[in-house]
Amino acid sequence: MIGRDLASADTTLMLTSGKFIFTAVLPRALNGPETDGLQNGSVLRITGVCAAQFDPQLSVLKDGMAVTRSFRVLMRSPADVTVLQKPSWWTVGRALMLLTVALAATLLVLAWVVVLRKRVEQQTILLRESEEQFRHLALHDALTGLATRLLLRDRLDTAVDAAKRRQTGLALLMVDLDKFKDINDTFGHHAGDEVLRVTADRLLAAVRKADTVARFGGDEFVILLADLRDPRIAEIIASKIVKNLAAPISFGELTLPVSVSVGVCWASAKELDADELLKRADEALYQAKESGRNRYRVFAPGT
Repeated sequence: MIGRDLASADTTLMLTSGKFIFTAVLPRALNGPETDGLQNGSVLRITGVCAAQFDPQLSVLKDGMAVTRSFRVLMRSPADVTVLQKPSWWTVGRALMLLTVALAATLLVLAWVVVLRKRVEQQTILLRESEEQFRHLALHDALTGLATRLLLRDRLDTAVDAAKRRQTGLALLMVDLDKFKDINDTFGHHAGDEVLRVTADRLLAAVRKADTVARFGGDEFVILLADLRDPRIAEIIASKIVKNLAAPISFGELTLPVSVSVGVCWASAKELDADELLKRADEALYQAKESGRNRYRVFAPGT
């Protein structure tokens, strides 16, 4: 069965057998549910009266007789139709439908994968940013933004190794705010914090971009001058720091007097040792304070 003739008032089935296409007609008055449920693609056995129609001018002569090219079967009741085989469920229409569903599902999965991948990338970026923030907090002072003692030591060790390879030198400047405790006691810790922040900014402005300024603890700072060939540069920077940090600091309506003492230690490649440099810079700082503060002193053995 290949279809129905919907234009006919009677139940008209369109059938094919081999190379022939013909119709099977059941009068409308005899129609029943048996024929209504027939599906295209079914293999049927039709019983009825064969009505052949032909035109002698259009027919083919075979053994002297006219052979028709078409015919139809007239059925007497729905029982004249027997279903020998139902059509395969796997039709072109259903195949296209399943293909469409599969394609839609595939597109949904791909879209979900893309969305999931973007979310993973976003989470990865957030994790990396969080790691960078934690790393920055661990290596930089929260109040001043300067390097911490840990970061200073790492850069100092690296600078020592580099200076030994290049046969250059480096210098350490240890800076301490004079009478900082008096500022805290007199004007409060908020004023002291402002002094530390301004001091950090002034120190950064006084050194080279490649230098490291670290808050060593409390009101003490350490400056690393790496790859230094001329020790006089360390003294020039120390003098600049003493001059710049002698300017009073404004805090609200208050003007806070400040000054710093600076200890300078320079060493050539042959003398480089991180712990010894820190020790010598601290001794030079002590000499600056003993000499009256608001000045710098260069480490000199035996003084």
